[in-house]
Amino acid sequence: MKQISLCLLLCTLFIFPSRSENYDIIIQNVNIVDVETGSIVKNKDVGIQQQVIKKITTGNQLSANDSTQVINGKGKYLIPGLWDMHVHFYFPDKEYLKMYLAKGVVGVREMTGYRMEWQDSTEQNSNVPRITFSSQIIDGPTPWFENEIPVKSCKQAIQIVQEAKKSESEFIKLLSLVSKDQYMAIANECNRLNFEFAGHVPYSIGLIEAAKLGQKSNEHLNGLLLACSTREKFLHARLDSLLGVASKEENLSGIMKMQIMGCTTKALWSFDQTKADSVIHELSKYNMYQCPTLGVKHRFQYNELDWVYTDNRYDFFPPPVQKRYRPDAEKLKKMKPFERELKLQEKLLYQMQTEGIKIIAGSDQGCAGFNLHDELEYFVNAGLSNAEALQTATINAATYMNKEKRMGSVDENKLADLVLLNANPLENIQNTRDIELVIFKNTIIYPDQLLEEVKEVNLKISNIDPFEKKFD
Repeated sequence: MKQISLCLLLCTLFIFPSRSENYDIIIQNVNIVDVETGSIVKNKDVGIQQQVIKKITTGNQLSANDSTQVINGKGKYLIPGLWDMHVHFYFPDKEYLKMYLAKGVVGVREMTGYRMEWQDSTEQNSNVPRITFSSQIIDGPTPWFENEIPVKSCKQAIQIVQEAKKSESEFIKLLSLVSKDQYMAIANECNRLNFEFAGHVPYSIGLIEAAKLGQKSNEHLNGLLLACSTREKFLHARLDSLLGVASKEENLSGIMKMQIMGCTTKALWSFDQTKADSVIHELSKYNMYQCPTLGVKHRFQYNELDWVYTDNRYDFFPPPVQKRYRPDAEKLKKMKPFERELKLQEKLLYQMQTEGIKIIAGSDQGCAGFNLHDELEYFVNAGLSNAEALQTATINAATYMNKEKRMGSVDENKLADLVLLNANPLENIQNTRDIELVIFKNTIIYPDQLLEEVKEVNLKISNIDPFEKKFD
């Protein structure tokens, strides 16, 4: 009987021979950073096939063929590719986006919405990060900035949502001056169409009310200090009055902007910790993500602008931007820093983290790729652990986009958008900057090479001011 079974087994093996996987890339003996648990899984082999992690194992069990690219990961650390969840494309050549990939940023959430023609052309381009596009920015009847969509009625607000849903926009982007009636119309129509809306919590509505209505993310911690103020009702009434006047202006005056911003200052000086405890606890009941953009606050409120002169990222700005930033830096250095506001926001951010409110990392302005690493460091300085900071740009970004089954961590059957680091980011978050290579769309990317290509592009556009020109 044993002989018959052995013969059947041999016949089966002969007729149906076992096949080894054909891997495009194999990373050997690498330490995997488990971003969900904040732990290190040591000495693993990772097999990648057609942009997907097909196998994670130990003991050199993955076989390579002549076309397989094999990477020695000994002593190195593998993390999922980073996502910058608040960016604006200001520069006139898409080659500039290589900077994101050079710094390990494999995806971005673009919050301006003007460059929809890019969407089709970037899908297979291994030099351009994955992009989630917003609608064009929507603001009140007299917008804060130029080139935003002014909303003058609820009917128009609903039409804007419907048109954005039909376009290639992936969510509605709101700014601060949208009136309450129009905000409600936008929220209701988005919820009816199962279409996300995100951005600023407008001055006309409270933070908790926006969360209840389903706003997906709140940028810059907008509305938080107002919600934590003992004078919240008075300040909202004051803002409603100012917005009513502003809606009749042809262009928003500097004086009006100062009066509106003054309400935020008054909220700061009437801050109450007991009220803050209640607000944050209530906010934790809803699925509103917070995108703090602390880096912008540091650069503009602490005047931390030395990088404009000394940091090597300055080398990768196009020349017109270098000219623009130098006088801006001198001007900002003369401004009084709002240290109290920033410190308070950092304290509340840590409190939100401990309450389970999801945080996502976004750089907003600055130098592509570089500034996301600043943001992670600011999170740690605010009290988050290294692991929690790393989560904001990996698994939290994935859950925000409802893509956690396909990305956000180093696991089998997930996208092989990966960053190989030379040091452990769980020991020091600054180690996310120490990049050996990036794997993106089955391509191995070496950062220095991409950055040199960006320098060449800068020479070609030396006479173009990117803030005055849209992308080609």
